[in-house]
Amino acid sequence: MKKLLYIIVPLLLLSCLNNTNDDKYIEFSKEIVKQYKNSKRYVIIVDFTKNIFSERLYLVDLKTDKIILRSCVSHGYKSGYLYASKLSNISGSNQSSGGTYMTMYTYNGKWGYSMKIKGLDKGVNDLAFQREIVIHSTKKMKTPWSLGCFATSENINKKLINLTKNGCLLHVIN
Repeated sequence: MKKLLYIIVPLLLLSCLNNTNDDKYIEFSKEIVKQYKNSKRYVIIVDFTKNIFSERLYLVDLKTDKIILRSCVSHGYKSGYLYASKLSNISGSNQSSGGTYMTMYTYNGKWGYSMKIKGLDKGVNDLAFQREIVIHSTKKMKTPWSLGCFATSENINKKLINLTKNGCLLHVIN
């Protein structure tokens, strides 16, 4: 347990000191919108190059060119401990997928208020809907890792879903 604390505490401190270049995520969001011909106001960027204890989900408002929400976000427990380094599009893999997604409708399920998403990249994440990869709250989770879903804290989850449901893009950087 002591060894684990020696790993986690410095990572958490680095996460707090991490001065993210917001412009990078804003410009990247504009490129994704252009590529996928989407006209929605918001884009969700998940940066899997950052560790699971970092704020690595960014909600970009393309109307104001600002990041209006930042959050930690889970990855699949078989994708890696600190980093989501192993991604999969296979059902039952318990790994996250990369690529770009489209947000869909909301529902109340096992994990509370949630949102369906569909993968837009063949072979990368196009099975996400069938795999039941969704955005949901961490409230009922026992660990920071999911079965492949994008889980955020309860206080962020509802706002994120309500702003982005029905047609916004979500892109994973890995």
